[in-house]
Amino acid sequence: MFLDVTKRRNPELIHAGVSLHQMGDIPPNTYVIDVDILKENTSKLATAAEKYNLELYFMSKQLGRFPEIANIIAENGINKAVAVDFDEGKVLADHGIAIGNIGHLVQPGKHQWEEVLSWKPEVATIFSYERAKQLSSTAVELGVNQDILLKVVGPEDSIYESQEGGILLEHLPDVIDQIIELEGITIVGVTTFPNLQLATDKTQMVPTNNLSSLLKAREILEKRGINVTQVNGPSGTSSETIPFLAKQGVTHGEPGHSLTGTTPLHAFKDLAEKPAIVYVSEVSHKSELSYHVIAGGFYGRSNMEGCLVGHDSKTILCRYTDALKKNPESIDYYGAIAIPTDFSIEIGDTAIFAFRTQIFVTRAHIALVEGIQSGNPTLIHLERKW
Repeated sequence: MFLDVTKRRNPELIHAGVSLHQMGDIPPNTYVIDVDILKENTSKLATAAEKYNLELYFMSKQLGRFPEIANIIAENGINKAVAVDFDEGKVLADHGIAIGNIGHLVQPGKHQWEEVLSWKPEVATIFSYERAKQLSSTAVELGVNQDILLKVVGPEDSIYESQEGGILLEHLPDVIDQIIELEGITIVGVTTFPNLQLATDKTQMVPTNNLSSLLKAREILEKRGINVTQVNGPSGTSSETIPFLAKQGVTHGEPGHSLTGTTPLHAFKDLAEKPAIVYVSEVSHKSELSYHVIAGGFYGRSNMEGCLVGHDSKTILCRYTDALKKNPESIDYYGAIAIPTDFSIEIGDTAIFAFRTQIFVTRAHIALVEGIQSGNPTLIHLERKW
C-alpha cells in the first residue's frame, strides 16, 4: 500500500533496509523505523496541534508499544500516550511514559483499576455504567478522583468488527444521570471511533457519522450541566486533518499511523508526514508457483500489494514483484511473492514491504535506525520478539 510512496519520498529507508539485512545487522521479519523521519513527523504533528489548540495523545500499538520508541515520540512534542488496553498502559507507565487515555479500545478488567489509577491517567474511557461503578469503587477506596470519557455510539455509526461497544445515544441521558451519582469519578468528555475515513475518490479524509454522534453527545452532556473539556475524535489524525477536527470542536486527537506517514490518505496524497517504516524479510525458498519469504509480521488488513526483492541496495528500487494473497486462516509462517519475469531472485535475498501495520499483534522484531537520511544508518535499538 505504501511501497510506491516510500520509494519516492524516502528511498533511503529502503536502501538501509537492504543493507542492514544483508550485513546481518537485523534478522528477517523486522520492521525498520527511520528514527530521524519519525522525529520530524512527530514534531510536525505537535506543531499543527499547537496552532489549532488541539491536544494529542500518541498511539504506539502500531509501532510495537515499547518504551524506546515511546520515549522518542515523547521527546519530540507529544508527551502523553493513549493506551488501547491495560497491557500497553502498563509497559508504558512502568517506563515513565505519561498516560493520556486508557480504556479505548479495550476496557481494563475489574481487578486492574487499582494499578491503572496508580499511573494517574489524564482520562479513562468508559463503555458502560457497570464499568464506571467498578472504577468509582476503586477510586473511592484509594481516595482519588479520576476524570472519565464516555464512549458513545449512534444508530448509524460505523464500528469495526470486534470493536463494538459503548453507550447508545438514546440511552446517554439516563446513563449520565446514573454515573454522576458515583463518587471518585468525574465525566469530562466523550469519544468514539472512527471519526474520519478515506473519501471514495481517495483525495481526502471525510467525517463518518460517528463524528456527528460525538458532537451530539457533547451537547447532551452540556445540557446535563457537565463541563465538557474533552471531545476526543481519533482516526486519521494528521497535520492534514487537525484543522478540520479543531473546526468541528474536537479537542483531542490520537495520532498513530501519521507518526510513520501511513494513514490511508498518505498512500494517495503527499502530506507533511513522510513514510518512516518498512517491513524487511528474506527469501526462504521457491515452490513451483512462487517464492516464499520468512513471515511473522504480516497483517491481514495491510492492503499489501507487492515488494522489492534483491541483495543490492543500489538496484533494489527497480526489482518489484507482486505479493500473493494468503488465506487469512493460514498461520503466518511465510509470505508468497510472484516469480518475476524480468529479473532473478536468489535464496537469501532481502524482501522489502511497506503496508499498514499493527505490529503489536505480530511476532515481528522492530529496528530503530538513526542516520538513514545522512547516509549513515545506525541501529540504535532492536526490539526482539521471541
